[in-house]
Amino acid sequence: MTTTTAYERFVDFSTPLDDCWEVLPDEHWSFDMAPGCARLANDGEGNADIFLRPCALPGDVMEFRFVPGAARAGRFYAGFICGFELICVELDLTTGKLEIFTHEYHKQQPRLQATVATGFHSLKLLREKDDLPGLPYEGCAITVLLDDRPAARVGEIDYLPESLATFGFKGPGEASLASWSIGGGPRPRPEYTHVGLWQQSQGNKPANIDNARGLLEGVRQAAEAGVRILVTPETSLTGLRMGAPDFENPQAVQETLDFFQREMAKIPNAPYTLIGYPEWAPGAEIEAATIPFVKVNRHRFVRPDGTLGPAMAKVHSCEEGLWHGREYNFQRVDGVEIAMGVCHDGHYRDVWATGVMGGARLCLHPAAGGQARGKVDDLRNAERHCPATNLDSFWIHVNAGGPSAIVYPTPNAKIRETILAVPKDLTAENPTYPDYSYQGDLLAHAVIRLYDATGCYPMRTLRGGSRAYQIWSQLIPPLLEV
Repeated sequence: MTTTTAYERFVDFSTPLDDCWEVLPDEHWSFDMAPGCARLANDGEGNADIFLRPCALPGDVMEFRFVPGAARAGRFYAGFICGFELICVELDLTTGKLEIFTHEYHKQQPRLQATVATGFHSLKLLREKDDLPGLPYEGCAITVLLDDRPAARVGEIDYLPESLATFGFKGPGEASLASWSIGGGPRPRPEYTHVGLWQQSQGNKPANIDNARGLLEGVRQAAEAGVRILVTPETSLTGLRMGAPDFENPQAVQETLDFFQREMAKIPNAPYTLIGYPEWAPGAEIEAATIPFVKVNRHRFVRPDGTLGPAMAKVHSCEEGLWHGREYNFQRVDGVEIAMGVCHDGHYRDVWATGVMGGARLCLHPAAGGQARGKVDDLRNAERHCPATNLDSFWIHVNAGGPSAIVYPTPNAKIRETILAVPKDLTAENPTYPDYSYQGDLLAHAVIRLYDATGCYPMRTLRGGSRAYQIWSQLIPPLLEV
């Protein structure tokens, strides 16, 4: 859900910096903190760059309060950055020369030059929505305020809605900050959530009920671990057992689903759990169908109380006897927007990209793609090359036969290892390591910080000009509440 209260982060440097901050000094620059004073100093010719991930939005005000009387000199900069896109305010703390640069190299750079007084104590950047003449989507404007008085403004900036923030020095300089803050309207999602995957074997479960009981064990383990959103493999409720009498029987599948719902509702602190199973949908609901009922590769979240969330389906089915959902999947579960595709859908990145365009920052990929084979390290490394980076979103892949992983969006200087969690069969704990062998039903889970994902690459596709926006905006699916 969109948070309902105003958002504010305030830091006076009296406690250690939180996960929002990326501060990695080198031999040329330092950031020394004491309560009410953080001294940033750079004696090199290169940049001293600090990055922040506050889920910055239009309407936000970012403020730097400087320590009165402390030394200040050099080319200080502050602004917003997201992928290739940037808004950068550069201010010479000695001469007062102020320049505003953007990534818009089809416009004159810098976008603005001015000279301002240097005796200020507060520097604020106000980012607001603004029109983009000639384009069908909103841009933004940036206003610089010194001691709350407007000093410069640039409008009509073609810049993504969600972004990171940044500040530092370009070349030598020093300044002491009394505080840093950012605040504005509600954020579109919670900052953190706890996600998990349940890698469930299907080959040793000969009946629907066996698969359902295995799922319930996964829900119990996830609940004990504090997981809020649990992802299980494709057709996890029944197993992908084409031709099996109970798999092909609508009544048997429904009875298994009823059983699972009843039993899950009894588990304390159960997570929202994504399950899959065949469902016979009326032909009238399926585009171009000519038979009374169509067997669809169905997926749904089961809520903690055992009730079912809105229907989803594999977008591009490839199994004999199962048909397409033909709809992109975009839902909000426990306050978190998700996009989902199943197994073979991995060949079609639009399956998730359209949801990311709509606001999803968590992408789910349940699969039943056969038994993994090979070297543990090779399989683990392959998970690093999932679509997370290209979607700039968190990624959960769970395959019934392994491998499975929870993956961070994009490696950066602070977080270089993007694999956040894997089942133990994808680690040196596998008894046949370095060779991979399947170790049965396993849980993996991690707390993820959703503000680290901006969805910038699909968002740039959406905002790729008038024609691109006209086409892609029509493909963003409606957001359904679980």
